[in-house]
Amino acid sequence: MKKACVIGVVFALGIALLNSGCIPLEKLYGYSAWVVGDVAKDGKAMILYSDDSGGSWSRQGTDVLPDGENLSDVYAVSMYEVWAVGSGGLLIKTNNGGKNWKVVDLPDELKAGELAHISIFEDDIWLSGNEGLIGFSKDGGKSWTVADLPEGSQEYLLQGIHAINNDLVYAVGNKSTGTETGIVLRTEDGGLTWDRIVLPNDYNVNGWIGVKATDENHVIIFGGKGHYAVTANGGKQWVAGGPLFWKDLNSLVMLDERTYWAACDFDTIILTRDSGISWEEQPSAGTGNSFLLGIAALDRNHALIAGGSAGYPQFGKILRTSNGGQSWEVVLDGDECDVPLWHVAIAKHNYMAPLP
Repeated sequence: MKKACVIGVVFALGIALLNSGCIPLEKLYGYSAWVVGDVAKDGKAMILYSDDSGGSWSRQGTDVLPDGENLSDVYAVSMYEVWAVGSGGLLIKTNNGGKNWKVVDLPDELKAGELAHISIFEDDIWLSGNEGLIGFSKDGGKSWTVADLPEGSQEYLLQGIHAINNDLVYAVGNKSTGTETGIVLRTEDGGLTWDRIVLPNDYNVNGWIGVKATDENHVIIFGGKGHYAVTANGGKQWVAGGPLFWKDLNSLVMLDERTYWAACDFDTIILTRDSGISWEEQPSAGTGNSFLLGIAALDRNHALIAGGSAGYPQFGKILRTSNGGQSWEVVLDGDECDVPLWHVAIAKHNYMAPLP
């Protein structure tokens, strides 16, 4: 009885503080996070999970992951539903936050590929990979179609894909040789047909790594040696940006149509608040000489970055900020992870758990 009374008093006090504005609502909800990476010493790819907003990490999925296959990307639909892709046509998912993972069966044409990226919109799941590979499902993964892409697409590693809605999807990629080392593809009919986008200033000479959007009008393509291209009118006009430096823009998150955070080669973190007109560099943390390969944000203050060594010995690391990048802290380092980590996904908790 006394315990119930105490709980009631604490709850009432919490509501009073919330209503008074002393506790911002957004600080009452933490997040879960997943980071994926290369194969560890036990032969299984790395899936790291945090249920306390990045404070602590544990491995998942070792009971179902096939030997010798890396994981390259992860997508969190919610704090329960999460998908990840990797080499050997590997697609895995969980419906309970990672307590149990299962391998999703794919058609042979997709199994034969090296899957690099995943994007999800409602029941539509989009996969991209090597040799111009795009596969998609319109029914939550029950059946799959391999996209018929424009001639020449098969020369590229399609390293980024982003579904804006059920019809509009962008995919970008790169190759190591030729005059056009970058490619931009777009479908406006849910994958039935695809167009190859020509960027201004011969910008497809740059290899592209990723693409993000806030809506059908505001899209950014980013990649090699600090280059990027932005549109604010659905691709009617593109504005070419960069080169910012000689380092690659490996991953980017759009907080809104003007504010982007990016993780780059050699411990470089940058932020723009004006759609890429100007950028500010933020201080990194942890062991240097590393590639920062994935970034995900809960909001303007809270974000995670995953990365790995640029050489040997190999290591992985995870960085966290809770103040908009004014400072970053190491929450996992090479002592706990001896393989590079590629991408990170965040899902807001549906219960109260204060943020750091």
